Amino acid sequence: MDTSHYWSSRPLAQLTGAEQHWLFLPGALTPRLKAMGAYSIEVVEQFQGALNPDEAQALDVPAQSTGWVREVVMKLDGEACVTARSLTSMPALNSDWAELNNYGGRPLAEILYASEQTLREPFQCALLSPGAPLAALSHRFAPQAKRLLARRSRFTRNGSPLLVSECFLPAFWARIEYTSGLKSAS
Repeated sequence: MDTSHYWSSRPLAQLTGAEQHWLFLPGALTPRLKAMGAYSIEVVEQFQGALNPDEAQALDVPAQSTGWVREVVMKLDGEACVTARSLTSMPALNSDWAELNNYGGRPLAEILYASEQTLREPFQCALLSPGAPLAALSHRFAPQAKRLLARRSRFTRNGSPLLVSECFLPAFWARIEYTSGLKSAS
């Protein structure tokens, strides 16, 4: 299934102000999450596998190429709030992104923002379609979610791309609404 049409570099018409803010907020997400509660990250899977057509296109590699895939869930106070899927091609993993081999449970922000050689491209956002790999990961932690909003950005180092996609789960948006309600009540 071709899903390349659902990623947009512009905010989607149906986004609220808070959704647009978080989907296009520059910089690393991890420190912002840490400011919201007790942060933890869990590696769900890390493997080599076939990239779907959309992922291959975003990495500028042939369709059905094999890539390195890392899926994680980020929790606040023990509650799953954000899922992330990061991937790169095998040649890139074995050269410019070699430190990702056996990276473990550390946030990727530790390496993505530590090097001036790493460049981040603008965000894209999406209302995930059911066939998207990030939607499948997200439904493992939010099975009842009917609306999954995500963002992605491509990082490059010496021309080698790494695609990082993050899905904000309903528990994240509930925290944002609760926090907004507290601020407006004071």
